[in-house]
Amino acid sequence: MLRGLLNHFDRHERQLVFRSAVVGAIVWLIVFTLKTAVHEVEHATLHFLEETSLNIVWLYLLGFLLVGAVIVATIARFGSTIIHYEDDDGHIHELIDVEGDGLERAISLYYASEPTFEQTITGGGVAGVDVRWKMPSFGLALRKFVATLATLGSGGSGGLEASVTLIGESVAAGIFKPRLRREGWLAKRFDWIGPSDPDDLQTAQLSGIAAAVATLLGAPFTAAFFATEVMYRRRPIIEKLVYSLVSALVAFFLNATAPALLNQTALARQFDIQFENKPIFHIEEITRPDIANWRYILLICIMCVVISLVSIQFAKLRKAVDGWFHHYQQNVYLRHFTGAIITGVIAIIVLFGLTLAAQNDLFGIGESEAKHALSLVLGTGETVIDSALSGELLLAVAIIALIARILAVLSTIGSGGSAGLLVPSLFFGTMIATVFFHGPDLVGLGDFSFQADHLIIPAMVSSLVAIVNVPLAAILFAAEAFGGVWMVPAIIAMVVSNIFAYNTSIYRTQRDQYETRQILPGYSIHRLPVPAKWHDETLVSLNLRQRFDVNVIGWLENEAADGLPHVRLSADADLPLNRGDILIVLGKDEDLKRIEQAAEGKEVDVKEEVQTVTPPDQIVAESEVIDDPEQSPEPQEPDPDEMNETFEEIMAEVDAATGDDEEPFNPIIGIEEDED
Repeated sequence: MLRGLLNHFDRHERQLVFRSAVVGAIVWLIVFTLKTAVHEVEHATLHFLEETSLNIVWLYLLGFLLVGAVIVATIARFGSTIIHYEDDDGHIHELIDVEGDGLERAISLYYASEPTFEQTITGGGVAGVDVRWKMPSFGLALRKFVATLATLGSGGSGGLEASVTLIGESVAAGIFKPRLRREGWLAKRFDWIGPSDPDDLQTAQLSGIAAAVATLLGAPFTAAFFATEVMYRRRPIIEKLVYSLVSALVAFFLNATAPALLNQTALARQFDIQFENKPIFHIEEITRPDIANWRYILLICIMCVVISLVSIQFAKLRKAVDGWFHHYQQNVYLRHFTGAIITGVIAIIVLFGLTLAAQNDLFGIGESEAKHALSLVLGTGETVIDSALSGELLLAVAIIALIARILAVLSTIGSGGSAGLLVPSLFFGTMIATVFFHGPDLVGLGDFSFQADHLIIPAMVSSLVAIVNVPLAAILFAAEAFGGVWMVPAIIAMVVSNIFAYNTSIYRTQRDQYETRQILPGYSIHRLPVPAKWHDETLVSLNLRQRFDVNVIGWLENEAADGLPHVRLSADADLPLNRGDILIVLGKDEDLKRIEQAAEGKEVDVKEEVQTVTPPDQIVAESEVIDDPEQSPEPQEPDPDEMNETFEEIMAEVDAATGDDEEPFNPIIGIEEDED
């Protein structure tokens, strides 16, 4: 029986499970340490500022932020590497690895080992897992650790969750990075656990990301789904999800059991350190939402529409602010200083504004709100969310916090501060839900008044869907963090937000849906469904190559002659197309867009078809074809000079697309030797 079980649990599966468990344990240790350090330093910083006289608090505030900016700028200036991504217009941009939201960097590194068209035609000598091995791993994780602690510990505005995903990815890659000579017993053991296939490496990378998120959220299933979904958006890969779940469960159980054991150590007793495993958000008493109340459902739907609209504008602002910082602030120190000063000024304005409101008894704001004003703008904002969940957050404070936090987060992350956008997205949804919590009573619609947490939890789901674009993970987060009774409101929030913010994503490196796969900047492969008007047409009659400058390289027949689906890797130009078939089309992005618009029935510019008419006296019948080899013209050898010119033209297009005229360039990621 045991042997039969091992036959089903084959060698490859044992490797994947072992890697996932190892990654989960190591990533948990690093992320748990960072989480504890950030919370302690952030609490100490805010407590010091809150106890400081109002006359000089601004000086300390700006000083702390500038110190954090100096640390991150120095790391970015002297110890970082460059990651590249391409925007929707086909332009290549640079990302400094330790700056900003770590998740989009992790996405680029995740796809680094996938083969690209340019690697094939240039023969760059680096392919598969070797591409990721050339990039930093443990060194990147260490730099991101310090940069995140400096940004959030000094008062920078942002979340911790998205930043640790890059640490998880880098640690996972670093654990299995080949550093030993392949000799002896130890090297053979490494050959067994070390991934040599890009798919296996990606499984380990996803495991690292899942373990990092599970350590912070305390929700392993959500973490595994988040890791898989954020990479593949609307096409989660189930096999990778399973191994991500293994890693997330290891981190979850260590998170639940280790703090109690650590509190018994001599070090903890000597320095009076208390390790805790607190949930990310806390509700005193969870009650069942009234899902049978149509007013409650309607209010959730309206609220999710508002959150979707805000998320769309936030994504646009994020792009504009990031572009402004990197275009007008070329010096890395000046850029970080500018971001720190803007964040500090926003916090000072909020502090003095709430203090003035408390002194004049405006909007119900009291001394308590004024004392904790800085937490509305600085740090992770988790305490503000807890206050909102308990219904204690005032309407005016929620509106101020929403606007100020958006500006502060954009300033911190746009300038290159090491912080995440995951918790800020939950913060935005919570503040909007707080407005809907107070709103009905103010306008005399008491029947639409519900508990704060009954609105905030669906709002968190909506913000995760609309801003971060992880609908399934959002539903699971609500169920795991707050209980299964929230599944129905979460599903409603997910559906509404997904409808209105379907194409919104704050992560510029996130891959789009399965129908499109780019092989070179400006060149892609698309899956083109055959429309009804092309039914019974052939590739010859459509003349797609002449009219749109694209090549049909494959054809998925919905129903072939035998009544079954059929895949044709070389499209037959004379066979009629059927509605529901899918053409695999290769070409420039602008040409592919034109042919898609034409298939949808839109008017597009097409090239005039050039038809060559053969005179009747030159037409040769089949029976007159020359069969005698002696009478046939001799085949001509290809001209080497002409072939070289053609290759040089291809390489010129590659250089023009990448902006590099000197040496081959990887469009996914810049390749540099790792210091570790």
